Amino acid sequence: MSISMRQERIIGSLIGGWLARGWRDFMQAPLLNMLYATLFLVIGLGAVSGLLLDGFSLVYFILAGGFLIVAPGLVTVYYFLAARIHSGHRPVFSDLGRGLRESPVSVIVIGLVSLVLYLIWITDALIIYSVYFDFVPMALFSTLDDPVLKQDVRAFLLFAGILGFVLSFIIFCVTVFSVPYALEERCGLVDAVSFSVQAVSRNRRVMLSWALVLAGMTFGTVLLALPLLVLVLPLLAYANHAAYKDMRQVMESAG
Repeated sequence: MSISMRQERIIGSLIGGWLARGWRDFMQAPLLNMLYATLFLVIGLGAVSGLLLDGFSLVYFILAGGFLIVAPGLVTVYYFLAARIHSGHRPVFSDLGRGLRESPVSVIVIGLVSLVLYLIWITDALIIYSVYFDFVPMALFSTLDDPVLKQDVRAFLLFAGILGFVLSFIIFCVTVFSVPYALEERCGLVDAVSFSVQAVSRNRRVMLSWALVLAGMTFGTVLLALPLLVLVLPLLAYANHAAYKDMRQVMESAG
């Protein structure tokens, strides 16, 4: 077996382990976890009913992609619940409020930065949309029989996808571990972001694979199977907390 194949199997084992640990944490309070995620499901269903029924399926694609940018700040409460679980406590309803109230200022700032980047994404993506479609309702599957529209849709998806990838990757590097680190250490913004960026840069291969898993599962769920968000969102948050714990041990052992 080549070194590359062994590395891929190790990475696959790591990611599978994080997902398994995330599932175990999720099952400690499944109804509570799904209750919090239902808030975002309701917002998503509102967007679906408002956009898809009017023929703006490509605009919903923009919103679905933007969710990747704001999701790290939205799941802060799950990191708080994970800490409660690992300290031997079973999460209760009041912990949802505590997780929000007790977040340090650095976490709030990270959430605001994510929101700003989300607004940048929405604005730029809608500008690209207007260039190709002039804000006319555009349903994805209705364009398949028109060669010109089909080409425009492909171009739109390409440029919007590149923009979304850049912004999402920036958010991933900055937030993937900064939020749980800030919650655990009660530290400032610079220390939290520095830890996250260093963890990603020092473990590039496994972190790139993890980013693809997080983005793929989140985007696929929001775009194609929105009701499953109540399961996928907390599962990935708990799995990312498991990844944070492992990467922190790696960082500390490496000095």
